[in-house]
Amino acid sequence: MNSNQYYNQPAADWARQNIRGRVEVRPFLSSRAGMIFTYSLIFCVPAAFFALAVVAFALGVRDPYIVKGPLFIGLLMLIPCGTIALLSAYVRRGFAKYFDAEGVSGSFAQRFPWGKLYYVDHVTKHIRAGRVSHRIKDNQLELVFEGGKVIIPPLIHDRAEIWEMINRMPADVRDDGVPRAGRAESAQAEAMEYLLGLLKSPDASRQHSDKKSTAEIRGNEPRSGGKGSPG
Repeated sequence: MNSNQYYNQPAADWARQNIRGRVEVRPFLSSRAGMIFTYSLIFCVPAAFFALAVVAFALGVRDPYIVKGPLFIGLLMLIPCGTIALLSAYVRRGFAKYFDAEGVSGSFAQRFPWGKLYYVDHVTKHIRAGRVSHRIKDNQLELVFEGGKVIIPPLIHDRAEIWEMINRMPADVRDDGVPRAGRAESAQAEAMEYLLGLLKSPDASRQHSDKKSTAEIRGNEPRSGGKGSPG
C-alpha cells in the first residue's frame, strides 16, 4: 500500500466522537517541582563536593589538597551525572504529551494525526537478575504512525483510563510487534520451546536416567508365581 494513500478512517472517526478536549499524559515527577527534585537527586553528589570546597576556602584552609581536591572530584562527578540527565531527556522526547480529537502531540512538538495510525503495540518489559528472569506484560504502549511513534510510559497518572481509551480505539493491535491474531501460534511455539528446554536440562536427564535404571532393575527381578521348581 502506498503510504501517501494510507488513512485510518475508523480511528479518526472514533477519536472525533469519543475524545473531548485534551487528554494529558503526565508521567510521575513530570511537574516543575518533580523535575527540580529529580535533577537535585542526580546532581547532589557533585554539589556536595563543591560545597565542601567552598566551606574549606571560606574557613581559610591553606592546604590546597583540601580545597582543590573536592573541587576536582566534583567536576569529575559532573560527567556521569550530566550523562544521566541527558539520557533522561533523550528518553522523554519519545513520550506522548497529550491526545485530542485530531491526533497525538509528542513531548518535543511532534504531531501525529489519528488517520495515520498504523497499529498499537503492547510492549513487554524483560527484567533479568542473575539467573532469574521476569516479564512484565503490557508494560508500555507504543502508538506507531506513518511518520514515527510515540510512547505511553507505564508510570503515569490515570494510567487505567488512558490504557482503556487506547484499547477501545479501532486499530491494529500487536504484542511485542506480533499481530494479536497470530499471538496464539507464537504462545504455542514458546510453550514447546520451554518443554524442550526442560527435557534437555541436566535435572530432566538425571530423572530420565533414574527412571530407566529403575525399570531395568525391576526387569531383572525374578517373577513370583508360575510353576514351582521340581522337588
